[in-house]
Amino acid sequence: MNRSSESTITEADSFRPRSTSRKAHIIQLFRFGVVGIVNTVVDLSVLNILIFLFHTGETGTMFAVFKTVAFVCAVLNSYLLNRSWTFRRAADKHHIVEGAQFLFISLLGAVVNVGTSSYVATYMHPRWGIHTKAWPSFAALVGTAFSLGFNFVGYKFWVFAHRKPVANL
Repeated sequence: MNRSSESTITEADSFRPRSTSRKAHIIQLFRFGVVGIVNTVVDLSVLNILIFLFHTGETGTMFAVFKTVAFVCAVLNSYLLNRSWTFRRAADKHHIVEGAQFLFISLLGAVVNVGTSSYVATYMHPRWGIHTKAWPSFAALVGTAFSLGFNFVGYKFWVFAHRKPVANL
């Protein structure tokens, strides 16, 4: 085979994974969304159970504490589901490194999530017909929305990235 035909084969072969890759990206995005919905249910459930049990935490410092506990529960669930179902773990990465990277991205996401939701719960008054008792949940959803994109990019392209070995030239 001459060099130009090798180039043609390489170009044709590189085209196929793109369409497969596009489909894989869509599937990952869908799965990330499903995991996100489950995590949101975990997050809101833990938050509202804590508020109900302790009869406090609808605003202020206790809201931030309860939201942090709820977020940690959701992150643990997120790691397990994303690692096993959404992105699949990278076989060449040690699970401690992967877990540390996941925790790092999640902590940055937590700053965005808890900060945004705490701001909405504490400094914004209920509006759009949302009842005062539902406002903490609404605030939590706002925090979730703000951290969603950041987390997806971090998990996909850093934590669960599957690196192809570089060919020796």
